[in-house]
This record gives sequence, C-alpha cells and structure tokens, in this order.
Amino acid sequence: MSYNFVSFIRSGSTIACAASLLLGGCGGGSSSVPAPVVAPQQPAPTSLSGTVAVGAPMLNATVTVKDANGVTRSALAGVDGSYSGISTDGLAAPYALQACGVVDANYTCFYSVVQQPGVANVTPLTHATLALALGTDPSGMFAPSAPTAPPSATDLDAQKLKLETALADVLAKAGVAGIDFATTPFSADRTGMDKVLDSVKISTGTDGATSKSFVQIEGIIGSGNVFLDQDVAAGTLTAASGADVDLKGISSIFVQGMSFAISAANETTCVSRMTAANIFDDNFSLDFDDNVIVNKANAPEMICKFAGLNNLLGGMVANPILRDCDFTTDANRKVCSVGFNIVNGDASFDGAELAVVLRAGAAWKLLGRDAVYNINVGAAIQRTSRVDLPAGDAANAQTFYTRALTFDVTANDGVSSTGVRAAKIYQRNQDGSGWEATPLVTMTLSDACIAQLQPGEKARLSIGDNCGSSWLSLGDTIDGQNAAAIGDHLIDNFYKRGRKVKVELFPNVAATGTPVVIIKRVEGVPPKYAALASFPWMEMDAEAKAALSAYDGAAASFTVSWARNRIVSGKDVSFCLAGGCQGSSRGGHEDIVNGHTSQVIAMTNKPANAAAYKAVSIYGRNSDQLGVSTNYVSCGGMASCW
Repeated sequence: MSYNFVSFIRSGSTIACAASLLLGGCGGGSSSVPAPVVAPQQPAPTSLSGTVAVGAPMLNATVTVKDANGVTRSALAGVDGSYSGISTDGLAAPYALQACGVVDANYTCFYSVVQQPGVANVTPLTHATLALALGTDPSGMFAPSAPTAPPSATDLDAQKLKLETALADVLAKAGVAGIDFATTPFSADRTGMDKVLDSVKISTGTDGATSKSFVQIEGIIGSGNVFLDQDVAAGTLTAASGADVDLKGISSIFVQGMSFAISAANETTCVSRMTAANIFDDNFSLDFDDNVIVNKANAPEMICKFAGLNNLLGGMVANPILRDCDFTTDANRKVCSVGFNIVNGDASFDGAELAVVLRAGAAWKLLGRDAVYNINVGAAIQRTSRVDLPAGDAANAQTFYTRALTFDVTANDGVSSTGVRAAKIYQRNQDGSGWEATPLVTMTLSDACIAQLQPGEKARLSIGDNCGSSWLSLGDTIDGQNAAAIGDHLIDNFYKRGRKVKVELFPNVAATGTPVVIIKRVEGVPPKYAALASFPWMEMDAEAKAALSAYDGAAASFTVSWARNRIVSGKDVSFCLAGGCQGSSRGGHEDIVNGHTSQVIAMTNKPANAAAYKAVSIYGRNSDQLGVSTNYVSCGGMASCW
C-alpha cells in the first residue's frame, strides 16, 4: 500500500517569525512573500476493500475480517469479486481475512492477512502465503476455540518472497512483477494479477505424517511444477510461449455470450441471443448424453433446450475458471478447458466443462471438446461406517476408508473403425522432465466386455477383467498398511512432480503399434492415509442415523440430514440396498441443492424390514474436485454388514 504524504507547515509564532527574518524581517516592512501552495493531505484509510478471486471471481462470497482482539466484521462481495466498506475503526491490526463462497461449483474459503487498513485481497496466493508462514491450515485463524494467531509480518514477507521467486516468469509475463499479493489492487478481469491466478493452479494441504503445510503450484498456461513447505522449495514454473495473449475474450464467451443467452425467459430468445453472440468455432463439437452430436449449427438450439429442460433459463453462467491450457501443441491455435456452472435460484448444473480456442487472427471461440477422445482422470475417497450398533460396542469403531484414482476412457474415437481398445497411463518421472518407464495403470476393452454392453451404452475401457472397472486403489484399511504406503508414494509424486499424466491410446487390446498421446491433468488428489481419519467428511446427524437403523420400508420416502460442511460441497445422496447403489439395488437417489443440509429421498425400491442391509451415501466434492463419499450402513445389529 502506498500513501501520498506531504510536508506539514508549522505555524507556531517563533518558527514563523524566524522564517520571515530570513526573507527580510519579522513585522513591518513592505515586502510580501506568497504562501507556498501545498497539496491537501490524503486521509489514511479507515476501512478494508479488495478483490476475492481465483482468476474467476468467487461467487456469493462473504468476506470477514478478524482483528488482533478477535473482533469480527463482514461484507458481501459483488459478482465481480470486489468488496468494500469493512470499517477498521476500533479494530486492532493485524487483520486476518476469510472469504467464503463458490469456486468452480464448490464451496470453499480462502484467507489473507494485512497489517493496516486499505486494500486487502483474498486469493489462492494470499492463502498459500499464509499456509507457508503458519505451517498449518490458515482456517485455524477463524477457529471458534483456540484460534491460530496470524503470522508475523516478517514471516509473511519471507514466504511471499519464496512464492515470488517460483512465479517470477509468470509474474513478468503478466506485467505485475514486484506487486504485493494482498495489498496491490486488481480487478477480476483476466488481466494483471488476475491473469496470474488464471495461469497457475495453486493447491494447499497438510502432510498426514508430519502435519506440515505444503503448497503446490502447477503451470496452467505454461509448464512446470513447484512444491514448497516452510523448509523446502523445489521446482520452477515457466510461462508458455504466447502467455502474453489477451484472455479477456474468454470471459466474453461465457458472460456476454452464454450467460446473456441463458438469462432469457424462453428458449426462442435464448437461441436468438446465443446465435447473435457468434461464440462458436467452426469445428465446435460436443456429445450430449453420449449419443447426441452437437455442432456449430445446432449448438445454440441444443444448449438452450438443455437449459430449459433443467429449469435453468432465466439464470446465469457462473465461475468460468481455466482448468488447463495447451499453447504448444499447435502453433496456429491455443486451447483452454474452462469449468463453469449454470445457476438459476436453487436449480443448478455444476461441474460443466467446455474447451475454448484462439486461432491466429481470430477471437476466442467455443470449441466444445478439446479432442475427439473422451478421457477424464479424477480421484475419489470414501468412508464407510456402521450406525446400528450400540454405543460402547467395540465393533462400533469399525470404519473403512478407500482411496482411488478414477479413469474414464471411452472407446469411440470417431476416427478409426476399431476405436480405442487399450490405454497406458504414465505418471511424471522424478525430475518432472518426462514420464515413468512403467505405466501407472493399463486399461483394455475386451470382446467379452463389448458383448455385455446394453443398447445405446458407450463402451469404456476397464482396469483388469471386471468390465467397467475404472478405479485404481491407492490402498485402504482393507488392503492394509503396505498398500496404503504405496498409495501415499503415488500421492507424493502427484504433488512433487505435477498432476499431469500421459495417456497412450491403442486400437488393439495388445497395446501395440504407435499410440496416440494425450496429456491430461488429474482432478483432485486424495489425502495421505494418515490424514483420512481427520478429513472433513460430510457427517450425517444423529437423528438421520437413528432413522436409518429403524427404517423398515413402510414409508414412501426417507429424509437425510447432515452437518454443514465448509470444505466438501454436497452433490447427491443415494439410498442403497444389498448389492449396491445401481438399478434395483438402489432405493432412491436425489441431487443436493447447493448449500442445503437435508434432502428427502423418494424411495423406488425399499428394504424388506428394519434388519435388512441399508446404506446412505452422501456424495460431494471439494474445491480441488476430489470426489468424497460418506457412507452409513445398517444391517440390524449383525456382527458384520460387509
């Protein structure tokens, strides 16, 4: 923060007279000297204002300041991520800030600390600075009991310098070298500091074994991976060639184009607006429901029809955030994948993703799919526990944890007659310069699995012989400690080497010949094994647990309620019967309205009696797009439900 201080003019009689003597005497005489012109002094700020953004503005954000004495004040941020007017009168520095809202369709909180009133931004970079300076999760500063004290200004400056060094090339390409992450004003308009936030993916976490905070920064527009903790700084980031490209056109596609169209009251107006916006590339392509092909000609009609069927017309496109970019494969085009959600009151479509393209001499346009191959690489964790055993029963402590990477690779590539029949997926090597020699996992599509496909079902590659299997276990309580240690090692690699994987695709089950190579980024990384027990799972409340144990199928519906969770956003809830949560084994399934903490499930299949196997699965995602399932099981008090 800079202040425009000016000199004070002393007006005491002795000093004034002495000054006059130097100019010809004090009192009397005819000489006159004009008074110097002095600029008015700028008043010192008495409030906090700034921007809450991750590249895209944080949606529905509440900003709370907490002073050195624990006094708090709050304000709402606007749709552009800006907030203002949090008075610091009567507050004592330093000021800790918490900004909570929706980012990429998931509720999350970021933190910051400033030493004086004025500009106080809250971004993933201010959060990362705090995580390193504190050595622990910054949310502890706002803990209801025994809150963590903010770090000293000296500690903050030391960790900020470490981050600036890692980001030097990215900051320079964005034209903001030397700025302060927390106190330099910026707008969430994909320029300057906001462009830096677009250019990198910043993740923070706590090592399960050491409880030490770490920060990972990956290149989104560019390359490289940086891993930092209080003691270690490893890796570098390099901005991609062409990283100085204007990104504002991406916002125009989603805000002035799609959002304006979807805000219409009917499909006809929506189609008219979307067509007039001219936001589709000539090669636009997209699959709806795996079997409806969308191209540039029918895209406005299909997207507006989708919005109408899902009660989204009259709403808005929110949080268009860059998930990954490729500026190097083709010199004549730059491609980025953009995540967003569509919101209309309680109705929402979360986790959507479309690719955008910038061709030489043209403006940014919607590309749809970034490749003809449909490949998604993610991660998931789940906790399963009993609700039907009496308190104090030793078996009541039985809780099982599972971690996995998830690979979804469809077989139809739209090009070859055989499609994709095998895939090999590789993790980065130790120095990040290439790829491991041994695949992380191999997937195939056998003739036997093709024969099992239902009409209209799209073929997908499988891990092992179990058709449709897409989970690679990272070790859990069933596998044992040795398997868990192997999983921990893979997780370490994703943080320290980078989250991108190389996918080699083959047209034959033997995986021979020259593969097609696709680079994908893993969405979400599971925690270390030791951190699973303390992970912020979605907790079903005591009343719902008791109801699950007693439910005998007589009622036509079942109500699930759970505690509010600031880390995991609920997406859907299922009632499961013996055999699983699909088909006739599913009792019912409902989506969760964003921010709600209860949901009534209309039961289509019911348990035979109260002692039958029953389970409720509450599924959500955190801001890192990690899938989180919390499962509660009842089977009439039997020794084992498993």
